[in-house]
Parts: sequence; C-alpha cells; structure tokens
Amino acid sequence: MKMKHLGSLFARYQKMLVPPQASVEKRVAEIVCEITPITITKEQVSYSVGSRTIALKVPSIIKSELQHHKTAILDRLVSEMGAKNAPKVIL
Repeated sequence: MKMKHLGSLFARYQKMLVPPQASVEKRVAEIVCEITPITITKEQVSYSVGSRTIALKVPSIIKSELQHHKTAILDRLVSEMGAKNAPKVIL
C-alpha cells in the first residue's frame, strides 16, 4: 500500500473551506511585518469576506508605503490560502 502525504489528505477540504475573517486579518498583519519594516496590529486590519477586500486603518503615509509592497503581500496570501480564498484588494 502506498503512503499518502498528510497534506494531500486535506487538499479536498482546503479547496472547499474559506478561512475565517479573524485569521485572515491576523495573517495579513503578520505578513506586512515580515515583508516590510512597518509594524501593524491585527486590530488595524479589516477584512470583508464577501468582497475579499482588506482595509487598513493606518495613517495615509503608511498606506502609501504599503502600496509599494501590495503585490508581494497579495502573492504571499495567494500562496498560503489559495487563489479562491485569498484577498484580492488592499485599500
């Protein structure tokens, strides 16, 4: 009998399940801190599940700096959550 990888057992559920709003907000804050020298908290991140939009409650100077890293942040979210569940837009 051939052994299956543990990740392949959950692949079906990863395609069907949508990550909760709070976990997406937390992960966005972590990724911003990893990619940029800017530190934000999960309370400064708001995620709309229906429109898959991330809104940041930070000063405009920080928002403009994060716009330079927008594609890297979104690409990282797609690689972790899958294209179907990942946020599309950062405001």
